[in-house]
Amino acid sequence: MRNVIFAPSRMRWVVNPKKKLKGCLFCRIAKGDKKVPQKVLYRDEHVIVLMNIFPYNTGHLQVVPVRHVENLEDLSTDEICNLFTMVQKATRLLKKVLRPKGFNIGINIGGEIAGASVNHLHVHIVPRYERDFGFMEVIAETKVLPESLEQTFEKLKKEVDMLK
Repeated sequence: MRNVIFAPSRMRWVVNPKKKLKGCLFCRIAKGDKKVPQKVLYRDEHVIVLMNIFPYNTGHLQVVPVRHVENLEDLSTDEICNLFTMVQKATRLLKKVLRPKGFNIGINIGGEIAGASVNHLHVHIVPRYERDFGFMEVIAETKVLPESLEQTFEKLKKEVDMLK
């Protein structure tokens, strides 16, 4: 039997063509475009760390190279080091602040065919918690996040020095 994860909040992103932005979402965030909804925790000249605003779980982060690149092999050795060093730091941040029991960390390469909604390489960090599901998830196929994006963002932002 195949497992399926439902994230109904993502349907707005998938089916609403009015919401689709011109240009690369992550490049626009990197340039500081205020028209793009975003929760940036940290940025430097190499990477951006942001909360996924359509999260699979509380604390779902993305680490994104500032330079537009679509494939892992297009990154320089320095860019790979910067990217994965930041993934490591972001994972430590989540462990300290939210105390998950595990993580899913992954990269979708190949655009939509690989499940990516943005053709700009990025690493997903999805924290997993011991009591990650309840009645709504099991019966109603609805993910219940225990706090708002803003609450999680503020908790993480207080410890953002860990990313420097």
